[in-house]
Amino acid sequence: MKKKLSTSAAAPPRYLQIAHDLRQAITSGRYPLGAQLPTEEDLCARLRVSRFTIREAIRTLSTAGLVRRKPRAGTIVVALPDDTRYNQSIGSLRDLLQYAQATDLRYAYVGRISLSKAQARMLSASAGDDWIYAVAMRHDMAGGKPIGMTRLYLNPALKGIERALRRSHGAVYSLIEREFGVRIERVEQIISGTVIDEQDAANLSVPAGTPGLSIRRSYFDQGGRLLELSDNVHPANRFTYRMELRR
Repeated sequence: MKKKLSTSAAAPPRYLQIAHDLRQAITSGRYPLGAQLPTEEDLCARLRVSRFTIREAIRTLSTAGLVRRKPRAGTIVVALPDDTRYNQSIGSLRDLLQYAQATDLRYAYVGRISLSKAQARMLSASAGDDWIYAVAMRHDMAGGKPIGMTRLYLNPALKGIERALRRSHGAVYSLIEREFGVRIERVEQIISGTVIDEQDAANLSVPAGTPGLSIRRSYFDQGGRLLELSDNVHPANRFTYRMELRR
């Protein structure tokens, strides 16, 4: 049974608020390039939070490319916000959820679309089918230039999800699971190089023809039904994808 939709968005986790404040301090010059951030102990005492919360905040800044931990030197500022490249490390659905929590998805459009032939092939559907469609820009939690844009195609079986999307900034697959009582069992991912076209370039504030990274993810339920396809485009100089394999 579908759960009742929330009428307000939840406040961001405390560690993201702290990461935002530290990034603002870096932007303002309080912690310039090469400067050392306060120690975990100092931040815990000053902000009255746990060490786990501080470590998650520092990890968020590290993922954004702003700081780096150095042995015997602490956490050092290695880049300014306008110079950073977002580093995404994915090894599980949990990592996708963490990525969604550490970034902000801002919707520009939520509605419906009649599938073109190309879109129908991509979704293994029929041309002319009516799917839920959304366009959003993704930022890291401190704002600044977008790290990418996302086009979402959602199965028409997810009737009523449009309202929940507009109130949500997190992982869409998690929203689907929560609101419709289904389980995402499998995710297929295709990564390829691309050239950013004029329309996307304007949205991303880069010149048309800029090299980019295309990441397309398809989310399937336990019965193999495609519930969500996210088509993501990132400027090459703002995004790095990292994957680690172990024997």
